[in-house]
Amino acid sequence: MSIQKRKREEKEQRRGTIVDAAEVVLAETGRDDMTMADIAEEARLSRSLLYVYFEDMNDIVLAVTLRGFRSMRTRFEAAVAEYDTGLRQLREIGDAYVDFARDEPTYFALVAEFESRTANPEDASERMRRCLAEADRGLGAMAEAIRNGIGDGSVRSDLDPVQTAMTLWGSTHGLIQLAANKGEGLRQRYDLAPESLVASGLDFLGVALAGDPVSGPPDDGADG
Repeated sequence: MSIQKRKREEKEQRRGTIVDAAEVVLAETGRDDMTMADIAEEARLSRSLLYVYFEDMNDIVLAVTLRGFRSMRTRFEAAVAEYDTGLRQLREIGDAYVDFARDEPTYFALVAEFESRTANPEDASERMRRCLAEADRGLGAMAEAIRNGIGDGSVRSDLDPVQTAMTLWGSTHGLIQLAANKGEGLRQRYDLAPESLVASGLDFLGVALAGDPVSGPPDDGADG
């Protein structure tokens, strides 16, 4: 291995160590209370060394956010690859997003916070552009499932795949946030279990998306 290649690998390892440490601190203290000193202590590095690899705290948080988008996108793509019909793929993507929120709450919170902001790719930093690209890939997996469903007849043919994917993402995210924020209040006030609220919401979205089982795939216009 050349010296130059070894140095690049060492640099990537050090950067990964810093991001790993930031993940731990974020999970323990949250974004608002985290400091560069906290990250440096967790990574067992000097605080000044952090600035060799990252511009500032926001840059480090974006690096963790990028990991979150990648994890989410991987879950979505796995759902598309595993199931046959587009409608089933979409339901599994919804379940995958619920699992993502439950299993990786730090990532979920960072993804939600990132998506709540307006980001112009032309004015964004390189790391922010990478987050935007990963978000688009996750959305692309949903749009692919919709196209698959239109093709196999399980999803309505009058839907725009990208617009519908955005609607589904926003709807599913809202259901998860509502269940998380209201929690026991839903049970006490309305006798609704938070988890059943999300599941029934996904069922409702599935019904709204479903194609006509009688007609099957859309006619391609060819003569019989």
